[in-house]
This record gives sequence, structure tokens and C-alpha cells, in this order.
Amino acid sequence: MTTRNMLTAIALALALGSPGLAGAQFSFTTIDVPGSTLTAADGNSTHEVAGEFDDADGNTHGFVLSNGQFTTIDFPGASFTSVNGISANGRLAGTYVTSRSYAFFWSKGAFTTLDPPGSIRSQGGFLNGQGDVVATYRDASNIRHCFVWSKGVYTTVDVPGSDPTIGPTCFGINDLGQVVGTYVDPDGNRHGFLLSGGIYTTLDYPGAVFTVTEGINNSGTVAGLYLGTDGTTHGFVLKDGVIYTAVDIPGSTFTEIYSINAIGEIAGGYGDSADNEHGFVGAPAH
Repeated sequence: MTTRNMLTAIALALALGSPGLAGAQFSFTTIDVPGSTLTAADGNSTHEVAGEFDDADGNTHGFVLSNGQFTTIDFPGASFTSVNGISANGRLAGTYVTSRSYAFFWSKGAFTTLDPPGSIRSQGGFLNGQGDVVATYRDASNIRHCFVWSKGVYTTVDVPGSDPTIGPTCFGINDLGQVVGTYVDPDGNRHGFLLSGGIYTTLDYPGAVFTVTEGINNSGTVAGLYLGTDGTTHGFVLKDGVIYTAVDIPGSTFTEIYSINAIGEIAGGYGDSADNEHGFVGAPAH
């Protein structure tokens, strides 16, 4: 089971108003780790893709795809490893499980465990070019909090208006320090959110049952997923804070976007008609 299942920029100070809708314009490439039974592309830079895969025995490993070659990433002694983010300089962030789950930062072959004081478990999200990692942890009362780890310093992020007994989950961060994720309100409705310059903006795909924002690039374009009234998850891209683009892999049973890089390429996962799960990258069509 993948981590995803386990568990705009300049315009943010303005109201979103009535968002528009646009059609998807991407060219898709499927990503499958050789010998895997399941693959998810969780993060992408402009030249590499990272994620996780299940082997024939059902064990989950992280991977990096670079120049057509797959490299397996496993935290030493862990029963589960997922790479959720990759920066342009090849640093990684993700989650591993031993006695419990921990977020991690990886650079030049060395792992650093990220676990805020008082945490009973943590989960890694994305990272930016400075090596700042956004992640989530649960405190002793089992309430979720987001945090940003920057050069050894932890900063907690809590979304105003979220259910105080549940808390938010953070997934994406860019070089400007803007953060995206998801939260549940006191009525039980799930929303996406974007944090920029101390200002929180709720993001909801129009007409969706729920929305999760997963990634943000340096131009402020946001990507994520939403559950439609058809009972299916779809990917989306939000540009300039006002134009939502729905994204569906042709012939897929579901589509989810987990990351968007500096040139607008997206990465995520989709299901086929035989109930197999694949990773993908999508390049903007011009």
C-alpha cells in the first residue's frame, strides 16, 4: 500500500473569486519500475522522477528514475520506504517505517530522520531547492500538524479553521517557501489549501466532493487531486489562482497528481481497467 493511500503564489493575497475551468493539455508517459506490481510517481524535477513501488512480495521501496535508469532507495532496516519529493540538485524527501513511520531527508547518500519533538509518527512530503522539507506529524494526542524542516529547525504549520481533533496534512513546498496541503473543516469537509507569506487560502476544485493540493512550483502553479461526484479521483492543475484544469489519463479508472516541476510537468499515479496502478509524468502540450 502506498504512502498516498496510507495515510498562487503572487495572487494569493487576492480572493479567488469564481474560478474558471479549462481542458487538460498534456502528453503522458507511464512509469513502471521493472518487476513491480505497483508504481507511483510521487515527485519530479526537470530531469528526474522519484516515487515508490511494490515488489512481488508486497514490499514498498522508494526509487529515483534518472536518464532511463531506476535506482532503488531503501532506508537501512526499514520495512517500507517511499520517496515523495526530489529537488533539482538530487536531494530527496520521504517516509520510512521501522517500529513506526518517520519522515526523512536524503542528500549525497546520507539519510536524516525528521521527527519533531513530541511526535509519535511523521510522514515526509516534498522539498525545495534549499533543502527545506515540508512534512506532517502526529502529537501525543494523535492530532496532525504540518511542519517545515529547514537546516535542523522545525516550524509547525497549523491551518486556521481546520478540525482541531484532526489537523492538516502538508505535501508541497517551493523555493519561495509557499506550502500546499489539505485539511478537514469542523463539518467533515476536506479542502486543499495554500500558505504564502503567512496568508492561508482555501482551494476547492469547483463542484468536487473533496480537494487535496499536492504540489506547487516556483511560478505558483498548484497541482493535486479531487474526488468528483462520479466517485472517481481526478487530477487538476490550478494556474494563476483562477484557472482549474482537470487532468485524466485516457482510459484510466482514476488519476492523481502528486507533483509539478519548474516547467509545468506533472507526476502522479493512475489505475487501469485491470486494477493495476502505474506512475506517470505529463508534459504540457504546446
